[in-house]
Amino acid sequence: MRLHDIFHLEAAEPVFLAENSFYDQKQAPLTDRYLEELGMAANIGSNNSSIQLIDQGSGAPIAVAVYVHSQGIDHWLVLTNVISKDTRFPGRIADIFGSKSEILETDASDLREAVIEYYSIFLANGWLCESCAREEMPYLDLGVFVSVRELLNRTPKDDDKLDEPDEPGPAVRNNRLTRLIRKATFEKGFDLARADVLEICCGDGSATDVLREIGCDPICIDYDMCDICDGLKSGALHEEKSIVLDAAELSEFFDREFDCVVGFMIGPIQPFNRDMWASVLRESVKVVRTHGMLIFTFHNREELKFATEVLDDYVTATETLPNTPDIGYDRWVYLGWVK
Repeated sequence: MRLHDIFHLEAAEPVFLAENSFYDQKQAPLTDRYLEELGMAANIGSNNSSIQLIDQGSGAPIAVAVYVHSQGIDHWLVLTNVISKDTRFPGRIADIFGSKSEILETDASDLREAVIEYYSIFLANGWLCESCAREEMPYLDLGVFVSVRELLNRTPKDDDKLDEPDEPGPAVRNNRLTRLIRKATFEKGFDLARADVLEICCGDGSATDVLREIGCDPICIDYDMCDICDGLKSGALHEEKSIVLDAAELSEFFDREFDCVVGFMIGPIQPFNRDMWASVLRESVKVVRTHGMLIFTFHNREELKFATEVLDDYVTATETLPNTPDIGYDRWVYLGWVK
């Protein structure tokens, strides 16, 4: 893992982050508790081996790895404020460890990627779930009792509507979407290949290759742990770039650090969830740099209209494009430039 590289540890040495998820890193309750316990241990003369990480930019401690014995094993426990941005953290580290630690320098962005990768590895290996009910066919709802073989080998009946066109496969959809977005951004002078990109509601990464084909390597988030897990296992999502996170809370975890936020097939937007989707759209604006771009696709014109109305006060210009012919996916494209 990257945590091993950053702390200069052997690959075989056990390393664990204090918090149980990326989301928990924001409030960091276990980090706070462990710092209290380590502080008390230091006061009575305990001398745990430790390694401090110093941010190359600010010179302040942003993480510490402490060698401890817990749960029957010796391991490195990593405490960090790279997500929480807790201003008390550097002072607490100095008070507890002083100059007794080995000191290493790193970039905060590298440490954040290492934290993201850590949780992705644990998720894909099933270590963040008490159980995983989905086995061979992860995309079937558990309530479906029809035999998988029957579904896969089913032959059409005479009364089936064989004249209805099939939905296109992922390759057809992604190729068409890639051409459309590349053309739209190029015409506006926006180089997506050089942009810092966040993809929201990425699901299992089925459309993330659109962005990679254009030349960028986005951070991808989705609130559905199983979708992220599926994407990591298939290789559609990258470990150091994929996060289980609700897009309605973006600004709690990211600054205005992205040139572009992308969301493919936002929705479905219904009367009962309009407030939630409005929050997601507004949060997207909060993490985009001034003059950055929003790119969203929608299933229908009503969803596009809703997004346009929600974002009207936050953008300087918009453009909406139909994605024809009507193929069922990404029928409408929204482009917006953030104030």
